[in-house]
Amino acid sequence: MKGSYLAALLLSLTGVALLDARHRLFVWAEPRRAAVVLALGVTLFLSWDVMAITRGIFERGWGSALLGVSIAPHLPLEELVFVTFFSYLTMVVFTATGRLVTRREVDA
Repeated sequence: MKGSYLAALLLSLTGVALLDARHRLFVWAEPRRAAVVLALGVTLFLSWDVMAITRGIFERGWGSALLGVSIAPHLPLEELVFVTFFSYLTMVVFTATGRLVTRREVDA
């Protein structure tokens, strides 16, 4: 179904944002700092994608789940959302793991 991959990404992104809000892990803990870190992560991964596209390593997929909107040649909209989701998820997991380790050290 057209757009189902984007819908799944947005649903997953919403889930991570809800976890972040509930536990104040990343964006909800320090919004300005989180925005900078998230922007740097997205920029890094998109730069990586662009370099791979220009070298012919990556090409645009044509699956039926894709919406069909490109933000650049061979760079579908879903890739931007995925990179944002991946960067956000990574920082939420990193922060949560740090809290768990700290809590275990204190309890020990």
